[in-house]
Amino acid sequence: MTRIRKQPLSKQHDRAGFDCGVAELNTFIQKTARRQDERHLVRTTVLVDIDQPEHILAYYSTAPCETDYPHPVPFLRMARLATNRSVQGQGFGELALLSAVDDAATIARTFTAIGGLVVDAKDQQAAAFYEKYEFIRIEENGLQLFLPIQDCILLMDAARN
Repeated sequence: MTRIRKQPLSKQHDRAGFDCGVAELNTFIQKTARRQDERHLVRTTVLVDIDQPEHILAYYSTAPCETDYPHPVPFLRMARLATNRSVQGQGFGELALLSAVDDAATIARTFTAIGGLVVDAKDQQAAAFYEKYEFIRIEENGLQLFLPIQDCILLMDAARN
């Protein structure tokens, strides 16, 4: 069984070896993520195998945002989520999503009030994945969804018990 560790993206991670099958997501992790992280524009978190900590199994990127639903409210936005082809279908996308939900819950509990976690699904199939975790579409059939902060906190409390 693979033992997983969550880490901030660093120089030690093999970004060039990451392949999720989507060119845009591969290019982001390989060429853009560290630069944006260093500029404090986006925070990219990776899931790695404890025994091979340089090998990225999955990643997600987050940044603060504001959503006008129902009025201007700060949220944490998960802008990207990708799973390495070598482990697709093994639950690492779910682990990355739950890690981002945990980040939102931690921010709300520890640092500042936020409305929840917003995601930008790349297509309807991805939107359906988020809906399995009770994310709500902001617009009918839209690709932007959110999970209210109360649900983020409840989900993480349930996972810890």
